Amino acid sequence: MPTTPPRPVPPDSGLIDLWSLRQDTLLELPDETVGAPRAGGFPEEEALLSTRWGETRLPITAPVVLLALERLSYGPVSLDNVVAGISAPDGPESPERDALTPLLRSMENVLVRSLAAKDGKLVLSVVPISRYARFRPSVTPADAVLRLSRFAALRTHEDGLCAESPLSGLRVVLHQPRSAWLVSCFARPSTPREAAGRLRMPVDDVRQAMSYLEASGMVVRGVPAEADGPGRYSFAEDEDPALVPWSPHDLMMHARSRQGRHDGPVGATGGLADAPGAEPVVARAHPGPVRVPLPVPELDRVLDRDPPFTVALEARRSVRDYGEHPLDLFQLGELLYRSARVRSMGEPRAEDGGPSLTSRPYPSVGGAYALELYLTVSKCAGLPRGTYHYDPSEHALVLMDMEPDSVDELLAEARTTAGLTAEPHVLVTMTARFRRMTLKYSGLAYSGLLKDVGVLQQTLYLVCTAMGIGPCALAIGDSDLSAHALGLDWRTESAVGEFVLGTLPAEPGADGPLSAAVEVRGHDWHVRCSEQLRRALAHTAE
Repeated sequence: MPTTPPRPVPPDSGLIDLWSLRQDTLLELPDETVGAPRAGGFPEEEALLSTRWGETRLPITAPVVLLALERLSYGPVSLDNVVAGISAPDGPESPERDALTPLLRSMENVLVRSLAAKDGKLVLSVVPISRYARFRPSVTPADAVLRLSRFAALRTHEDGLCAESPLSGLRVVLHQPRSAWLVSCFARPSTPREAAGRLRMPVDDVRQAMSYLEASGMVVRGVPAEADGPGRYSFAEDEDPALVPWSPHDLMMHARSRQGRHDGPVGATGGLADAPGAEPVVARAHPGPVRVPLPVPELDRVLDRDPPFTVALEARRSVRDYGEHPLDLFQLGELLYRSARVRSMGEPRAEDGGPSLTSRPYPSVGGAYALELYLTVSKCAGLPRGTYHYDPSEHALVLMDMEPDSVDELLAEARTTAGLTAEPHVLVTMTARFRRMTLKYSGLAYSGLLKDVGVLQQTLYLVCTAMGIGPCALAIGDSDLSAHALGLDWRTESAVGEFVLGTLPAEPGADGPLSAAVEVRGHDWHVRCSEQLRRALAHTAE
């Protein structure tokens, strides 16, 4: 943004409405000469509109329709030269307007609407980014109280700055510094007349620009809030029960990590596959001072001892109170082996001989397996206190060279977050090697990582339940704390999930089924399976 106020604009500057098609849209017109369709050709003649959302046939119902479509294929152009006042919401009625308006509305999801100065330079453009995008600006009064939507975000764009909102199927491109200044005037409630005075712009220009910003959803209009006193205004989005619980960041992430509400690439686009810094399929071993090979469980013993799957699923619960005895190295080794080891690797890549894919007990989006496990140990027989990195291909732990205070801080933070009665016996910090996802996937890389965290946490829950270990997933963690403690560059690898473990408490019933204030469906399954699991674990202990 500019740091000095803009120069005064001549009072007669004016803004011109321009129309064009999205750059990825192709319009094929009938072969006939513009303005001279074949006799009786209406409405049989059609134009073919090819868009990112599919093809649409547009009926040519009048000569003015064909003329407008031909001009749109040149864009940005003024359609007011085709039908007088077609850009204005209150333009004059005419048969030509009646013929053209339905066509333009059927194309709204590919029509770019721009405002330009009289010298032809674009001021701002409203670009549809959703198949359901609608843009129908109305007249904005000079004294209307407007405010930037709390969900709107400004970022750099190839043509300058752009404003986006998860609530809108439109993107507003701000082509000039003056456009950015105008938007900034409405960071707090203001009127077009006040903004015009600050920027020394004609009021009508500001009104016209704000009508575009309001119709796009980037600014919202206030109404007097009499209960709050004179001069106070309320905004619908601040009181909408569907929006009040949402933070701007959460709603934007939801809207942008799924298809439908944006036009960005989504999926395995591989656009950055050749970028520097690609991560190996299995992380390089940490050069720690101590390497601890982990015990490998015997499959037959596990199959003989394990409860049925339904028992583990129904008896699963979060445990926040631990027994007096610590976990041991055999339990930890079995848990990691059953949950997170590398079972096999795919064929080596031709270019560097490295493995292309791995197979592990839990699923991962696209087989990326970007998660790494760091275990901070408080109480585990056979394993000194400290933080260890799990090597899933060698099934071993590598002691991290960390300050004791960092170990204490990680355990204390986990204890507070989980609401534990004591330090967890083991804290599992799940980090993500982001480039395993971001170099391959567009639009879903981070949300895909969180899905991986969820399935790994559920895998840990079920294996812990089957083994008689007390599990608990944490709802949130401190990424800066873990990055500092583990010596990570948080931009390339950072904590995305946490999980704590401990032995089950010895008090009768403390690890039993959860009580139900109101039974809904099959609570007896939970009770019966919890009791069956308790008996099975007691028998195993004997």
